[in-house]
Formats: sequence, C-alpha cells, structure tokens
Amino acid sequence: MIVRRLAGVAACVLVAAVAAFASTRSLSISPPGMAPRQFQVAGAQAHVFLDSPSRVVGNGAANSNDFDALWRRAVLFGNLATSDPVLEYVGRIAGIDPRQIAGVTRITANVPTVMTEPDSERRADQIAADRKPYRLDIQPSQNLSTLNVFTQAPSVPEAQRLADAVVPALTQYLRDLALKKGADPSSQVQLTQTGPARGGMLGSGKKMVAGLTFMLAFGISAALLAFISRRRRRPGPAIEEPDEAEPEPAAPGRRLSILGRPADRGPLPSGYAAALAAPMPAVALRRPSLALPRVRRTTLRRRLVDDWPHTTRLLPWTLAVMLAVIWLVPFNSIVLNVSLPIDLKFDRLVLPFVVIAWVLGLALGGRGAPRVKLTTIHLTIAAVLIVACLSLILDASYLSFKLELLTGIKRLVLLGSYATLFIVAASSVRSSEVPAFLKYTLLLAVVCALGTIWEYRFHYNFFYEMSAKLLPGIFQVSNDAESSAVDEIGRRIVRGPAEVPLEAVAMMAMALPIALVGILHANVKKERILYGIAACILLAAMISTFRKSAFMAPIAVVLTIGYFRRRELLRLTPLLLVMLVVLHVVSPGALGSIAFQLRGDHLDVNTVNDRTSDYDAVRPDIWSHPVFGRGYGTYEHKSYRILDMELLRETVEVGAVGVAAYLLMILSVIAVARAPIRARRPRDAPVALVAAAAAVAFLVVSTLFDVMSFPHCPYIFLWMAAMLSATVTADDPEPPGEPQWSS
Repeated sequence: MIVRRLAGVAACVLVAAVAAFASTRSLSISPPGMAPRQFQVAGAQAHVFLDSPSRVVGNGAANSNDFDALWRRAVLFGNLATSDPVLEYVGRIAGIDPRQIAGVTRITANVPTVMTEPDSERRADQIAADRKPYRLDIQPSQNLSTLNVFTQAPSVPEAQRLADAVVPALTQYLRDLALKKGADPSSQVQLTQTGPARGGMLGSGKKMVAGLTFMLAFGISAALLAFISRRRRRPGPAIEEPDEAEPEPAAPGRRLSILGRPADRGPLPSGYAAALAAPMPAVALRRPSLALPRVRRTTLRRRLVDDWPHTTRLLPWTLAVMLAVIWLVPFNSIVLNVSLPIDLKFDRLVLPFVVIAWVLGLALGGRGAPRVKLTTIHLTIAAVLIVACLSLILDASYLSFKLELLTGIKRLVLLGSYATLFIVAASSVRSSEVPAFLKYTLLLAVVCALGTIWEYRFHYNFFYEMSAKLLPGIFQVSNDAESSAVDEIGRRIVRGPAEVPLEAVAMMAMALPIALVGILHANVKKERILYGIAACILLAAMISTFRKSAFMAPIAVVLTIGYFRRRELLRLTPLLLVMLVVLHVVSPGALGSIAFQLRGDHLDVNTVNDRTSDYDAVRPDIWSHPVFGRGYGTYEHKSYRILDMELLRETVEVGAVGVAAYLLMILSVIAVARAPIRARRPRDAPVALVAAAAAVAFLVVSTLFDVMSFPHCPYIFLWMAAMLSATVTADDPEPPGEPQWSS
C-alpha cells in the first residue's frame, strides 16, 4: 500500500512538472515546435520639467498664475508626447519601429472617476495597443509643471533609450512645427530632463506561472488518481441468491428435516403427531423498534456532550474566532506593514491558525478528527478555482507585460482563502454543532448591526476606531471615509465593519435567514420574540446605509423562504407591521430616504447611469477574451473602470467558462439544500433553508456590486454553504434528544 501511494505521488509530480514546463513554452504549428514564452519585462523612468522662455521656475517675481499656466501646458505636452506624430520622432531617435510603440497619457488631475474611465472605443484602442512590445507612459504631475516618463521594453537598454528619446522628440517636433507655421522656435516652452533615464528589470512572471501550473496540475492529477482508486476499491453489487422453492407441507406424522424435506425416520409417536396437526396458537407480535442500538446511542450521547461550545476541541474554537473576525473586524482595511508578494490583510493572518489546527486534527486522527466528504458544492468551488488559475496561466505573457500578473496572483490567494475556510468548516463542524454555530453567527450579525445603527445615529464607527486603538503599531488601519461623509449623490456613508455600505447590506442580508427561519421553527414564545428582535435589528441596520440594495436583498430572502414555506411565512404577517414601526424608531428617516431614491423621477443619477454604461464599455474586453477572460483579479478599477456588478466583472476576468462556474457554485448550494428542505426533518430542514436563502441573497447582490472584491461577503456565503455541507454529509441519523434548531 505504501509503495503504491508513493508511486501515485511520483506520477502526480511528473505530470505537474511536465505541465509546468509546457506553461513556459508556446506551441507553433507552422513550423512545428515549441518556443519560450516572453515573460521578461524591463522598465525605465525619467523626469522632465517645463519652463517658459522667460524662466518662470526660480524667478521670485513669478506668481501663482504663471505656475498654473505652466501646469496646464504640462498636461498638454503629456498628451502630445503620446500622439502618433511625436511617436514617429521617438521611434526614430530611439532606434525602434514606431509601429511597435504604444503611448498613453494618464489623467492625474483632480476630476471625477467617471471622467477618466474609458468607453468602448477608447478601450478597444487600448487593447489593440497593449499587444505592442514597447510602451511609453506619460504622467503629468497634479500640481507641478513636470512630466513623469515611464517606459517598458523587452530589455533594459531599449527601455532607457525609449525614455531618453522623449525630450529630443518633443523638442524636434515643436521646432519643425514652428518652422512650418512660420513661428520663432526660440519662443517655445523649454523642456529639460533632470538626468539620464534609470532602468532595470521589472520582473519576470516565468517562475510564478510555472509554480501556479505545477500546483494546479498536481492537485488535479492527485484528485483524479484518488477518484480512480476509490472506484476500483468500491465493492461490486451484491449477487442475489435465487429463492428456494417453498417446501411442501409434510403429511401428519412425518418430521421435517433442517432443509425442509421430510426425514425418512418413520412415523412419529401418536402424541407428537396430534400436537403437530393442531393449529398454532395466536402470538402477539411486538412492533419493531426504531431505536438505535445501545452502543450507537451511547456514542451519540458522548458526541453531544463534546459538541461546541461545550468542548475542549481546539478546531471549533479557532473557527469561532475566525467568524468573529469576519463579522466584527474591518480586516480588509488592516494591513501588516511588511512588503511581501501577497497582501497580508488581517484575515490572512488569522486563517493560518485555523488551518494549522485542522491539519493537526487530520494528523492525530481519532473520533473528533475532521472528515472531508465531497458534495456538489465542493466540486463547483473547485471548478471556480481551476478556471481562475487557467485564466492567469493562458494569458500570462500579456499580463506579465502589463505588470498585472502579480495582482492576479494576489487575488487568487484571496480566493483560495475563501475556499479554505469552506473546506475546514465543512469537514470539522459536526452536524449536531451546526445549530449552535448558526446561533453564534446570528449573534455576531446582531452585534454588527447594532454597531452600524450606532454609526448612523452618532457618527461614530465603533469597528474602525476600536481596531485602530487595540491593534499594535505594526498594523495600519486605513479609514478612508469618515462616518459623516457623503457620496457623490449626497447619501451618508454608513458601513459598519465593511469597506462600503453595499458590503454591509450584503453581510446582514445573508444573516437575516437565520432569524426568519428561527421564528418559523421556534417552539417557545420567548425564542420567537428573540428571533423577531434580531430580524428587526438586522433590517434596521440595512436600511440605515441609505442604499436601495437594503430593499432588494431582504426581499430576495423573504421570497426564497416563502417559496419553500408558504403557509408558515403567512403567519409572520403581523411581524411586518412591528418591523415597520421598529425601523422608523431605530433608523429614523432612512426608510423614507430609500423610498425617495426608488421613485421613477429619481433613478437618473450617476450611481445608476454608471452601471448601465458599464455594459457597453466592457464589450472590447469580453470579445478579446471570450472563453477564459483576461485573467482572474486583473481588471483593476484604478487602471480601467469600476464595475458595479460581480457577474460583469467575472465575464471580463474569467470569461464565459468562469461565469458558468461562478453561477454553478451559488446554484449548487440551492440544489443541495432542496432535498432536506422538502424532507422537513427538524435538524436538517432549517439549516438547508437558511443556506438556500443566503445563496439567493448572495446571487442578488452579485448583480448589484462586485461582491467578490469585498471579502466579508464571500466568507459569510461559504460559511453558510459549509454549514449545509456538514449537515447533509452527516453519517448519523437524527436521533431523539439531539439538539434541534430550537433548544
């Protein structure tokens, strides 16, 4: 067995090594062969300052108007430097074919973001230019009459020559233009480069691509090998033996043998023969007991005693800490002040401790060890990861030249963090612990909601302020928006522990099903009241964000629960009136503000128009990479445009295949939950209904903003999916006395 496993590992390593080698080569059909892919990128930079012929810089008599005029000219000269006529001069001076040079001038002035976002025509031109091997990037200063020149080329000398050619090319072009127009060339703006261009290698993505391919190929080959091995070890169907013929009744006075044939031992005594011929007396049959065997019941009782939170097992407690971080800490705004290839956000510092506890549990084994049992949800999450990796590997050369490969790798690590939490939770949490963990999740959500309401009422963000005070100095907490700040259409920015208000709405919308399902299944009036209070607090917190999504996401949750539990949900109609009163008391004015935004004459605002303009603007990106996209996590809003819809962002980054995998990941949760919901078992049905409603809420918010860019939401969604997976893969039947939803 050990030799066979070692041979399997060696085979997986060999397949992964071959795939890693192939990922760094490109195939050519004519002539047939393999050539190395281009990953090497060199860069250079230079700085240029502008001055008028009368020498404004250094002149004490110059005023602010003189410097403002120079700054405006710097912006004009930056756009001129990347125009086709000037690029002809640049290429001739640098010794490079001008047709191979892509020029771009970035807008650095303080203007609204929507003014700098490219439309479909500009984006199509950018995509066509991105394939050129030489790049000239001009960035005018925001408040000085200077130009920052950045160049990219396959080698360092070429990048330096390209940067040094900008000033001579601009000067020569302006001189020729002045002579052509009959003007004096000496009266033109003076361009001075502060020194020779400095260059160096910007990096090579070859090692990253090879390593990513190796891990992907090793994981896929190991999974296939394990699947084949399990299929071969699976026992075949049992062979049914033919039923024996019914034995003929023996004649009175004859004995039956063990095989049912009359024994040839002569006649029985007269007393025995009469007893056998008499009819059998009626016997009362006992109803077969469905109770579990005593040993099984003892095992279950022992497990219930050791269930979280009444347990000394380390792994459930690490999951509880991680869950508290997700709900109460603005971890994506907390950075460790250390430069590393991956973003060391606060959640990625806590998650390794959970993984270490999980690995130790697997290594030690025993009754409480994690048990990985695959479901459809596991497979769809794996599909999302595989497609994300393939999107980066297939377009690695282009991304490496665009300096976006490392950005995609960082986002891929974050996606792996989401999947890791799901795998650990689904394999570690017992089915009997799921109700307790869901109640704990609801408690954290209520605390999060109360903090958000506090921020709305008193303009104080408890989560950000306390994180900045309690964390040591090696952590940096970035708080970009004050609690009293407003957005571009005048709405208050109320976000709780999230980065944006929409993220806070999505978080609490996925926790709302726990409260609503708790009301439906609670057996005690006190518990129904507590669950009702929790639902009111969550809704009030969502409304206090002033976002229209605070209507849409809860409605999706209620409709999902109503689809599966129509009659039960009708009993909650009186609760709706109570909720309306509570919303007005707890979050005064917020409900009316959202209703005002939903009026037909108030939908023509920037937040709505920007969403509709995204569809046309990303057409060039979609058609240039229709299958696997341009690369997962590489469409940065700072470089391109803000996409206010996760499905649209997935289409751009991972293509049609990635969108299908993303939708299947969400729909698989609903599909897995459907059977337990229909079965209405007291333990399984509530958990499945909560997970299905949370999945629908996650799908709805995926159409409203780029939800995967804000880690709180994917963590919570996959946590709910893990609770469902832990429930449906439970080995033990639902025994009497096991803790149910209401306890």
